Amino acid sequence: MPRLWPTARILVALPCDAAPLRSPGARTTLAALGESTVAEVPSGSRASRRAILIAGEAVLLVAAVTAAVLATDANDWRPFDLLASLFVLAVAGQFLAVQAGSVQIGPAFISTALAMVLLGPAPAAIIAVAAVLAWSVKSPPPSLELGFNNIVALTTYPVAGALLFQALGDPVETGASAGTVGATVFAVYLITNLLNFLLIVGYVCLRNGRSLPSAFVRLYLPVVPWEVATGALTAGTVLAYQEVGLVAVGLLAVMLVTSRYLLQAVVDAQRQRDELRAQMEELEALHHGVVRVMVETLGMRDRMTARHSAAVARFARATAAAAGLPAREQELVHTAGLLHDVGKFTFPDHTLTSRHLTPEDWELIRSHPQRGADIVGAVHGYGPVADIILCHHERMDGAGYPRSLAGDDIPLLARILSVCDTFDVMTSRDSYRTPIAVEDAIAELRRVSGTQLDGRLVEAFVGVITEAGVDFSHGDDRDLERELRVRRPQMPAREAAA
Repeated sequence: MPRLWPTARILVALPCDAAPLRSPGARTTLAALGESTVAEVPSGSRASRRAILIAGEAVLLVAAVTAAVLATDANDWRPFDLLASLFVLAVAGQFLAVQAGSVQIGPAFISTALAMVLLGPAPAAIIAVAAVLAWSVKSPPPSLELGFNNIVALTTYPVAGALLFQALGDPVETGASAGTVGATVFAVYLITNLLNFLLIVGYVCLRNGRSLPSAFVRLYLPVVPWEVATGALTAGTVLAYQEVGLVAVGLLAVMLVTSRYLLQAVVDAQRQRDELRAQMEELEALHHGVVRVMVETLGMRDRMTARHSAAVARFARATAAAAGLPAREQELVHTAGLLHDVGKFTFPDHTLTSRHLTPEDWELIRSHPQRGADIVGAVHGYGPVADIILCHHERMDGAGYPRSLAGDDIPLLARILSVCDTFDVMTSRDSYRTPIAVEDAIAELRRVSGTQLDGRLVEAFVGVITEAGVDFSHGDDRDLERELRVRRPQMPAREAAA
């Protein structure tokens, strides 16, 4: 398993000798790089690549240190109280960071950015390196290679940022307008933030042959809003420091510490929401599996009934859509269609296959809505489906079974199921009856409208068959499999709480 160690703003998941790396500011998780599953590179080639990269980083470190020494004078270390305040804020910030998904939010990068602008290259680099070294006391680096990469990044980007600010005219020192100062600080913040990302992620991508543009899109772009916000905060702090001095840094520290606890509460709530969503998705997958197992178990005994159930499910969902019912109701009646004959699983084999049934057999068959509802209703959250199954053989004139309901007392989705069930029994060659033509079946549906079936739903169904062209093939299991792959709806909250 990967191990964790904080580094220059990026969290990287690496195999064996490495781990997620963390920075002193808002940090991005690089687990999406797939570092734990990187394809093996021939040992000689990989060792050579690492050697070149380490040599290049050594050169970069020497250049950064040299630039910092040459560009820093005694004045850059003053005022000392500002240097000390930013140092303490950066080091303490490492231990106050909040993990928000793939981003770790903390004040250390802001402190480093303030040092780049208000002090100079060397102080900024020392603050950045000190912050991550302080954390390393608690969590040592997983390897010398990654530790060295951290030092290089944490030295380079502060020096580069300070030099860039000076190259842009150092508007703080020259007394430029507030707009110029704020815009320059904001721009330098974002540029050095991106540089920091490239120094860490670029190293990992080059070392392991990964795509840097892909990593940029997946890992950096999602955190741009946070970086923009913290860049604006940094610019505002610089402007406030020009007016009130060190009080601005103190106010920043108080605000960051206070907001840290508020942010933690928000993050915890989001985490609980995500966990709840994951649990609901797992429950939905479980419900889908339950439906599939029920139908396929029935199909092992009687493929005819399984295909018939899938056909009824397809017709019922299309009819519900044609009737203007919401997607939730469409999926609910689809599930009920798949399971409406599951009560027949309890019957002797001859009742499912014989064309010559006795009165006793017919009486047993009439019990399948109740038996099916009992079976399905025993599955937590499937009460609404069980209610539909129980009533799908009721009639509009009250002569149906098992409860002799009539008219609108029959659940709407059960009335839809009844129309589709009746049609497929008449037209399917899997049926225990001799199939009839679609035109004759439609004529029969219309004939019994108002007595056996709901006339409005019959016409909606006829439109589905004749105009929309919805059909089902009973010749093989392809359409059956297609219906079983349809996602099941999540059960209503009241059912889940029942």
